[in-house]
Amino acid sequence: MSVRLFGTTFTTASAGDVIDAAAALPRTCPRLIVTANVDHIVILAENAAFRKAYDGAAMRTLDGMPLVWLARISGARNVRRITGHDLIAAALTAPQPSGRRVFVIGSSDLVGARAAAAFVAAGLPADAVASTTPPFGFEEDEPYSLRLAAEISAHGTTLLILGVGAPKSEIWVDRYGPELGDPVTLAVGEALNVATGLVPRAPALMQRLCLEWFFRFLHAPRRLFPRYFLRSWRFLKIAAASRGRDSIDSALGRQGRTASWSPRA
Repeated sequence: MSVRLFGTTFTTASAGDVIDAAAALPRTCPRLIVTANVDHIVILAENAAFRKAYDGAAMRTLDGMPLVWLARISGARNVRRITGHDLIAAALTAPQPSGRRVFVIGSSDLVGARAAAAFVAAGLPADAVASTTPPFGFEEDEPYSLRLAAEISAHGTTLLILGVGAPKSEIWVDRYGPELGDPVTLAVGEALNVATGLVPRAPALMQRLCLEWFFRFLHAPRRLFPRYFLRSWRFLKIAAASRGRDSIDSALGRQGRTASWSPRA
């Protein structure tokens, strides 16, 4: 089950099936799962490294409702929204797969500790879960990144969860993939803070009314104002220009660009 938008393929399977499908892929590199929203699409139109990470992702889901609506307008059927919240909930479902070893990269030590406790409560032994809180700007620190990647690999990680935001999470996994091993990798951003109880999620009614973004804005207006009220308008141009085109770059008339976003299926 899949749908094509912006010249790439997004899965419409359930969160559990997405994780299982990624786990079933050949274990030759990290099997990254990305959750596309409006901000991701805008960043993809501007950031070649982010496009490369999306190109190499094992699975891509539709997180933002505007993307789900766009898919339905394009004629797709049975399109569902799969968020980072859904992926974390699926990963925490008991019983845990035999041999699973989890590594969490969180925004604070408390996030890591609570995530570890949740996996232990779901049935994993305590020594099967590790976590760390990287320093600000870690993605640009190559020596630190190499040490962290080696630590993840040495842990025997089969499930890597990053809650440090986009596009840094996706780009970091793509850049250091050879050193990480072959874990199924969830880039879930703020959803990890929500899952561990540090940040509230919108009430169910606001989620049903597609106002979850507004709830998030009310809790972090200074950080999210540029995202929701400045950058997001670019999405309308991208969406309008992308109809019938093969990629974001071609939609915006950048035919000769060498780092265009034309992901494989």
